[in-house]
Amino acid sequence: MFEHLLAVSAGAASSAEAVMAGPMAGINYSVLFGAFAGAVYYVASAADLRLIVRAAYFLVSWIVGVFGSGLAGSKLEQLLGYTDRPLDGLGAVLLSALAIKTLTFFTEQDPGAWLARLKGGFHGHK
Repeated sequence: MFEHLLAVSAGAASSAEAVMAGPMAGINYSVLFGAFAGAVYYVASAADLRLIVRAAYFLVSWIVGVFGSGLAGSKLEQLLGYTDRPLDGLGAVLLSALAIKTLTFFTEQDPGAWLARLKGGFHGHK
């Protein structure tokens, strides 16, 4: 229960900071909240991870979503052919969720098995 309260408090604090600092820095709110939503996507449901690991996942995916939103939004505009409004917020959501999935994929892997494959070992046998 305490962990959920802490996660909600951290989210409220980061949202309040974004609301206050946004106009001064010229930051797009849709990007900030899109990256937040994409980062919360997995972190809120991952109860089996320690709190510090979830916080690190959240922070990394939020940063990836914010800084990669421009590129992802322009690629989405090209792919979908939609030019009425910028799709940077949607790009932030998708990149943040993709960053979380990538982080979990790499943490679940066994580096010894990958190195053995590179050296030419295992060949499907253990």
